Amino acid sequence: MSVLNTAKEHFKEIANQGQAHLDVPEWGTVVYWQISGLNFAQQSKVIELQQKGKSAEALVEMMIMRALDADSKKMFRLVEKQEIMREVDPNVILKIVTAMGDSELEESDPVKS
Repeated sequence: MSVLNTAKEHFKEIANQGQAHLDVPEWGTVVYWQISGLNFAQQSKVIELQQKGKSAEALVEMMIMRALDADSKKMFRLVEKQEIMREVDPNVILKIVTAMGDSELEESDPVKS
C-alpha cells in the first residue's frame, strides 16, 4: 500500500469517529456534528476567512459546514450565511462552534480520565 493510500485510510478512520451533540435550548433543538469530519479543503475556507480578519464569518462558516439535525442532514445551507450573520444570536453560534472544537480536543487527547 502506498503512503498516500495509507494516509487516506488514516483520514477515513479519524473522520468516522461518530457524532457529538449539544442541546441548544435557545433554538429548541439539538445540534449534532461529526467528530473529526472536516477535510483540508473545508478547513482552508475557515482558515482563509480567519486570516482575512473575518473571524465571525469563519465561525458561521464552520457551523454551516458541520451542524447536522437528528437525521444527520445539514442544518444550514451556505446560501443562508448572510442571514445567519445578521439575524442569529452570535453568542449561540459561538457556544455551538466552541462545543464542536472541544469535542475535537477530547477525541485527540491521548490522556483520558
